[in-house]
Amino acid sequence: MNKLAAIDQAYRIATLTEPTEEIQALLGDLDFGRVLELLLLMRQSPRPVRNPAGFLRRAIQEDWRPGQLPQQVDRHKENIEEQLYIRRGHAPDQAHNIVMNNRKEAPWTKYGHQEEH
Repeated sequence: MNKLAAIDQAYRIATLTEPTEEIQALLGDLDFGRVLELLLLMRQSPRPVRNPAGFLRRAIQEDWRPGQLPQQVDRHKENIEEQLYIRRGHAPDQAHNIVMNNRKEAPWTKYGHQEEH
């Protein structure tokens, strides 16, 4: 069995559904062990995963690992922060990376940013 067929089979076992072309593209370039980790994360999600492709995309981008709960994120606040960096002259992808790094620097807070007292 080739790698892509194995990924499709693992996805079917984990979700009881067929993988879409988008999901195949997301998972196809990854190491098979990493694919299994991502599918385990999806199975362990405390809430039903309504958008598997979006879940997997975010898990890949943010390097989620099994046993690690995803952070609750205030997307509205992050969008405002991204726009601020763009207005300050950063390219949109740079602004997004800055916001993601800010979230990773302070994971102990609800939104990944240090709270002021």
